[in-house]
Amino acid sequence: AFKRELKTKEPVIMSTLETVRIFLTEQPLEGLEKLYQEPRELPPEEKAQNVTRLLRKQAEEVNTEWEKLNLHSADWQRKIDEALERLQELQEATDELDLKLRQAEVIKGSWQPVGDLLIDSLQDHLEKVK
Repeated sequence: AFKRELKTKEPVIMSTLETVRIFLTEQPLEGLEKLYQEPRELPPEEKAQNVTRLLRKQAEEVNTEWEKLNLHSADWQRKIDEALERLQELQEATDELDLKLRQAEVIKGSWQPVGDLLIDSLQDHLEKVK
């Protein structure tokens, strides 16, 4: 469910990053200075460069974090799959052991009480138990 939810959010993240990339390539330097105000007065070109750097840095951070999230979620899914596989193996072993225990109980139920055994047939009964 987590991976499905992550997959549904991927188009939004990629679209946003693509929008930033397009904006950075198409935006004239004069327009960028209006979007970002420095506390001190800077020349318009420097302001535009600062805005561009800021947007580029933030887009790179979003992209990096998105990739990390995808890697971590894939690793997490792998660990969950391995744990599930081990639990299934344990369940199979438990089922097999339960079957053998039931069979042993049936065989034990067919045994004659020790006091009723004849000494002559004792060896035959021991062989059956083995």
